[in-house]
Amino acid sequence: MTPSSHRPPSLWLSAALGYCLAAIALAVALALHMPWLGLRLAAGPDGGVAVERSQSAAIPAGARLLGIAAPGQPMRALAAEDLMEEPDMLESFARMDGFFARQSQFAAVLRGPQVALWWQAGPDGAPQSAVATPRERPVSSLPLLFWFQLAVSTAGCLIACWVWVLRPHDWGARMFGITGLSFPLFAMPAAVYSGRELALPGDTFLALSHLNHFGAALFGAALVAIFLVHPRPLRAAARPAWLAAPFALFGLWWWADVRRWVPGPDEGMRLLVMTEMLLAIALALVQWRRSKGDALGRASLRWLSLSLLVGSGLFITLIVATAVLGWLPPMPQGYAFGFFLFIYVGIALGLRRYRLFDLDEWAWRMLLWVGGTVAVVGVDALLIVLLDWSAGLALGASLWICGALYFPARQWLWQRLAHRPAMRVHELMPDVVRIAFQPSRPTQETLWDDLLRRLYDPLHLEASGFQGPQAALDGTGLALQVPACGGIAARCLRYPARGQRLFSSKDATFMDALCQLMEQAQAGRSAYERGASEERRRIARDMHDDVGARLLMLIHRAGSPELVELARAAMQDLRTALHVMDAHDMPLADAAADWRAEAGARCEAARVALAWTAELPTEGEAPALGSRQKAVVERALREGLTNALRHARPRQVEVALRLAPGGVLHLAVRNDGAIGDPARWPEGRGLRGMRQRLQAWGGEVRTAATAQGQAELAVRLPLEAQEIA
Repeated sequence: MTPSSHRPPSLWLSAALGYCLAAIALAVALALHMPWLGLRLAAGPDGGVAVERSQSAAIPAGARLLGIAAPGQPMRALAAEDLMEEPDMLESFARMDGFFARQSQFAAVLRGPQVALWWQAGPDGAPQSAVATPRERPVSSLPLLFWFQLAVSTAGCLIACWVWVLRPHDWGARMFGITGLSFPLFAMPAAVYSGRELALPGDTFLALSHLNHFGAALFGAALVAIFLVHPRPLRAAARPAWLAAPFALFGLWWWADVRRWVPGPDEGMRLLVMTEMLLAIALALVQWRRSKGDALGRASLRWLSLSLLVGSGLFITLIVATAVLGWLPPMPQGYAFGFFLFIYVGIALGLRRYRLFDLDEWAWRMLLWVGGTVAVVGVDALLIVLLDWSAGLALGASLWICGALYFPARQWLWQRLAHRPAMRVHELMPDVVRIAFQPSRPTQETLWDDLLRRLYDPLHLEASGFQGPQAALDGTGLALQVPACGGIAARCLRYPARGQRLFSSKDATFMDALCQLMEQAQAGRSAYERGASEERRRIARDMHDDVGARLLMLIHRAGSPELVELARAAMQDLRTALHVMDAHDMPLADAAADWRAEAGARCEAARVALAWTAELPTEGEAPALGSRQKAVVERALREGLTNALRHARPRQVEVALRLAPGGVLHLAVRNDGAIGDPARWPEGRGLRGMRQRLQAWGGEVRTAATAQGQAELAVRLPLEAQEIA
């Protein structure tokens, strides 16, 4: 039944908890159903049965239990195989049937009023017998392994159901919920028969084994179905009906195993489980190829796949490999169920996509760790199998080989897989300083964007209205908000590494440090500019007080008009230079008024008419003119008037000033004097200097003859442009 959006998630989680509690109650009832002798038995190293602990006066702890029987009946011998935790390890159905038959015989003996025990105190001790009275098994006698399996299965079930109820319409979450519901089906039967004292009735044992197999088959089928729909539904799974295919296939396979239609256990449950795992891995690879460019989907898939790899890898390493390689004593299979929590936690994080930007880095680290572990185990096994080395010698050699070959390559692999910035903050200081000391704000922003692209290679980089003081991640890790710093507006970066990974909290920390470095560089620039401004003002005062005073004295005492005009021009040039040094912006209308006044005074002194036209925005709409830009236009106008008045002997000079759309200022100086052939107009020092100054600001100057027979000097200057260094 699918959780409904009309019912609160707590209701469904309560139902899942009730399901787990019911399974726990049933498992405890079955575990306490058989009579109890007060013994804790274990398989002995010689293939016998050892008494680890005894609460019965009939047999001491440390003895070897040889067999049991009803009083007066022949002894039924015991072997270590009778205590095996999981009968699935037997190689044939015949041996499994023999095992269940012996369990039935032992269970029948234990149901009697008394049980005869044959035991041996030591390897050389004489066999002895005693009579014990079975009693009701207390809850306190259930081993830790029993409770561990119940706890792990309950936790896994609740994790899966939690994801399911939070994403009730997500087919991946639904399939994950089914894996959670299947966990108690295979873990709790195993808890019952692995926690038995000696025996269970054979039919009960067999039924629990079938239920264990059913839960495992259901778990694997749901796992396959997850990779059919997550992170993107495969074409065949676009219709939910196709998701029933794995359950039908593996359900029939399980039924064939139950009915013994397969040759043996290898072709039954063992091959079924292996097929499910291999199919899940194959579908994960298909999903990996299909999710290229989907960083969030790949991060989710990476966690799903890695959780399977780590969970199954630990199971194989600690259960199988340790038994073969002899590193550690074999772990009871019941404790290996704890590794399934890796799978459930990983799948839950992948499906919920919760803070994958932080977990993604750990995924790569765990992948490299698993790779190193597999390399060590593989080399160790090869040395033992192929060269017949001892376990200690093989382990030492494998560690040395992997340390010499694998681990040096690990750092290179980490950089390739994790896509982290190769530079450290202090290594970026030259780039940051170069950006901060650019005279143009647009140039600063362009270089800053280039640096961010070089570090993270995002698919999208754009200005944003982010107001936070520190870098921030969105909820998925697909975007990184970079705060404003050093006068540069905030930026938003999306899909790092061309969409191949997610941003992490380390990226945010790195960016905060980089922004702090930019602020410090900008503060250094501001301090430098303040010092330079103070020095310019000092020089300006000195020039005004000294040079200006002497020029003014020269104007008043000059004996010829030419000398007076020359002194006045020098005074105007000095005023322009001082204004530039003050570095104050001026409204365009005010600057135009100054230019008109100066042009009018010069034309009047030369007895030439001035026609002045200006097409400028109204007051308040006109842009401000920088001091250096004002000086460029002022000198261009001055040079144009000088050339017209000195060389053309005109009757009238026309000056046209216009601000075109886009903030481009146009200045034209025309005169009706003797213009000659435009092709033969010489370009003097003044005109060359004017051209160079304009080019530094992205402007231009041209000279030509108009259709009306006038000489024209036209200047074009973009006011939004910045001076080219």
